[in-house]
Amino acid sequence: MLYKKFEGKKIYFAPIDNQNIELITKWMNDETLTRGTGRVAQVFTETAQKELMEENSKKTDNYQFYVVRKNDDKILGIYNLHHIKQVHQFAKVGGLIGEIDERGKGYGSEALRMLCDFAFNILNLHTLVADIYSFNYPSIKSAEKVGFKKVGEIKECYYFGGKFYNQIILEITKDEFNKKYKTFVLPIPDKIK
Repeated sequence: MLYKKFEGKKIYFAPIDNQNIELITKWMNDETLTRGTGRVAQVFTETAQKELMEENSKKTDNYQFYVVRKNDDKILGIYNLHHIKQVHQFAKVGGLIGEIDERGKGYGSEALRMLCDFAFNILNLHTLVADIYSFNYPSIKSAEKVGFKKVGEIKECYYFGGKFYNQIILEITKDEFNKKYKTFVLPIPDKIK
C-alpha cells in the first residue's frame, strides 16, 4: 500500500518500502538509467537492493520517496534528499524517473520542486545541491527549470564508453526557491479542534 506524504499537481510522494523491490531492482539494472546515476558498473539483486533500502531507511541524513502518479497510483520513480547536514542547513538532492515511457513528461521537475519545498519549508534547510553528469541533459534541464543554477564543474571525473565526462554542480537556496514558488506546506490553524 502506498501512503501519501506530500501531494503535487500530477504526482505525490510516498515513503519507500520493500513492497516494490522488484520494480526498483529492475530500474537499478537498467543501463540507460544507471549510467546517469553513476551506478552503471554495479549489479543489483533483489536481496542487495532490499538491504540497501533497509540501510537507507535507518539513516538520519536521508529522506527517500516514491514518485507516484496521482490518477492511477503508478510508481514512476524515486527522489531523495541525502547527505543532510542539519547544523549547516545543507543537503544534496537526487532522483530518477525509472519508467522510460514516463520520462520527459514533467514528472521529474515536479518531483524535484516538491523535494525542494519539503527541504526548505519543512526541514528548514538553506541550500540544496545537485551533482549531475554533463551528458545527462534532461536532468540538468529539469534542475534549471526548478531554479537550480550551475556553480561549478568537476572535470573528467566519470568514465563511460571510452570517454571521460564532467560532473556539473548546481545549487538553489531557500530564498531563491521561495521567491519562485508557493509552498505546499499548509499553515497551522490558530485553533486546533
